[in-house]
Amino acid sequence: MNMKAINVPKIIPSHNLDEVFDTLPLHSIDCCNWPKEFPYTPKAGFKLFHDGKRLYIKFLVTENDIKAAVTEDQGRTWTDPCVEFFVSPDANLDYYNFECTCTGKLLLAWHPANAPKESACKEVLDSVNRYPSLGTEPFGLRTGEHSWSVIEIIPATALFRSNVEDFDGKEMTANFYKCGDELPTPHFLSWNPIEWDGPSFHRPEQFGKLLFE
Repeated sequence: MNMKAINVPKIIPSHNLDEVFDTLPLHSIDCCNWPKEFPYTPKAGFKLFHDGKRLYIKFLVTENDIKAAVTEDQGRTWTDPCVEFFVSPDANLDYYNFECTCTGKLLLAWHPANAPKESACKEVLDSVNRYPSLGTEPFGLRTGEHSWSVIEIIPATALFRSNVEDFDGKEMTANFYKCGDELPTPHFLSWNPIEWDGPSFHRPEQFGKLLFE
C-alpha cells in the first residue's frame, strides 16, 4: 500500500491568509478508488500549514452541479459538496473526522478503534473557524461548472479526546477526501489511495503521513 507523506510547514500568519496559502504547494485529492462505479473526478486539492497551536487547511474544488442543503453543524455533510480531513494524532486506528460542506457546515467526531464514536460538542465545533467562498447560506441545485474553496482553522484543542497541546514536531496519519453522495454525479475521491471493495473513507489503516515542522 502506497503511503503518501506531507511536510507541514510552520508559519505564523501575520497577514492575509490567502497570501500565505498562495505560497504553498497544492496537494491533489485525485485518487479515484472505485472507477467502475464512480468514475467522475472533479478537481480537488488542499494546502496546509500550522502555527503551533492551529492547523490551517484550504480546500480548493472545481466541480459540476452543486447544492447546499445541509443547514447546520453535525448534519449529513457528505450529501452536499463536501471536503473531509480525517486524522489520527497518535498514528494508530483512533481518529477524528472533520467533514465540511461548501457552505462551511461541519461534522466532527472522535472514532476510537474499540469503542463507539463520540460526536463533538458545540463548543468544540465552534472553535473550528471556517471561511467558505460561497458563503454560509443554503442554496438549491446550481448546474454547470463551479469553483469554490473553504479555509478551516483547526485548533489543537479540537482533537478533544487526545492530549495534543500543539502541532510542533508531531507525526500524525491522515487522509483528505472529496465527496458528494447526493449530488447529480456522486463521487468519492481521496488523497492517499484506498483499497476497499466499495466507497469507505473510515479506513485509518490506509491513511498517509503528516510530518509537522
